[in-house]
Amino acid sequence: MAEALSNKRGFYLLTVMVTIAVGGLALYPDWELPAGTAYLNGVVAFALLGVVSDSFFVPVSRISFEKIATSVAFIPLLATVLLFPHPWPMVIAGTTALVVNAVVKKKPFPRVWFNTAQYMVFVGLGGSVYTALGGSVGVEHFKFSIIPFGALVVTFFAVNQGLVAVALHFMSGVRVRESWERIVGGSLFYDLIASSLALLLAFLYIELQFAGLAILILPLLFVRHMYQMNLQVERVNRELLELMVKAIEARDPYTSGHSVRVSEYARSIARELGLAPKQVDQIATAALLHDVGKIYEDFAPLLRKEGKLTPEERMLMQAHPVRSADLAGTIAEFRGRVQTDIRNHHENYDGTGYPDGLAGEEIPVGARIVMIADTLDAMTTDRPYRKALTLSRTLEELRKHSGRQFDPKLVDLVCHSPSIRRLLGPQALPSSAIEQVKSVHRSDQSGAPARVLT
Repeated sequence: MAEALSNKRGFYLLTVMVTIAVGGLALYPDWELPAGTAYLNGVVAFALLGVVSDSFFVPVSRISFEKIATSVAFIPLLATVLLFPHPWPMVIAGTTALVVNAVVKKKPFPRVWFNTAQYMVFVGLGGSVYTALGGSVGVEHFKFSIIPFGALVVTFFAVNQGLVAVALHFMSGVRVRESWERIVGGSLFYDLIASSLALLLAFLYIELQFAGLAILILPLLFVRHMYQMNLQVERVNRELLELMVKAIEARDPYTSGHSVRVSEYARSIARELGLAPKQVDQIATAALLHDVGKIYEDFAPLLRKEGKLTPEERMLMQAHPVRSADLAGTIAEFRGRVQTDIRNHHENYDGTGYPDGLAGEEIPVGARIVMIADTLDAMTTDRPYRKALTLSRTLEELRKHSGRQFDPKLVDLVCHSPSIRRLLGPQALPSSAIEQVKSVHRSDQSGAPARVLT
């Protein structure tokens, strides 16, 4: 509770700081009032275009710890800096964020406030940088200078994505660096290319006025579709992998959901270890696919067998990391680190594991993480030969085999990891507490979920 309260205070403090920055930018430099009705109509038209563009947002699926969305509103907002003097681009950006977040997305007030303020900040700072470097502003003549515009785009995205990353840190506890890299993801190239449409939008508005805005509607929709397709491909690929893993695990009811849980544990451990977001994703993928080789019919009788395996059967079962790695390697994206982590996830820290007999730091860090995540799930779920162990008993076993089977640093990390306890849920409680939770759940006849205070 103290941690959650601290994070909430951090988010509120960030919002206040961004709001103060808005006030500073609004007061400096001097304001310029629009000259005539036509000028004011342009401000209103771009505010409406900003609202429409931002309303057609696309959820960013690669950020699983918070709901984040992207849109093509940055294109008309960039164009306003080229067309209208300070502070009108800030006013347009603030209006866009306020209307979309409060009316369309119906977000709670703190997020509406933060998003409105940060929109005004990144537009205001971007405009200040643009004009300081000699960028031309006006609706009479179009004049392009690559250095001021390039600085505008870089400032625009750096401030926007940086502020959102810091906010995510306070709301989810994920490191700022990881949040930032996940927000950027694979869209940086698309963002930079799509930014050039702001130049075309400013030019068309100067030459054709409102007809110019109408001409660019179709390209804006195309850019949004491009973002949506990119994110959809990522989501479909992940769902196909999970479907394949579920099909394999359907052979054994005791391993149902095992690989998905191992992937979650591995992601959490890799994240707490401070690895780069790309490597965290690769380790999570290796964890998801670590048993995929068991799809071969050779392993079916062994998976169904309730008694102990014979030495010959054990040797055959020990071939599954190699078979899994070979199968994963048929996908080009998984060759290299993912494939290696799968192959070596049964290597013991003291060198007694298989298939390659690696020891200590010779074992890839991803493989060491997958091993401990795999063992963690195996011990905290029911198996044919025993009931699930409690977390305290599981941690005792990890410590017992630290330095022999497991990397001591990873054992220490897992034993002190609050995120692992959150993922385990009821397994994190003593046995008596688990029974109490179950009895409360059984006695709840209202249809509402049972509430447990922790």
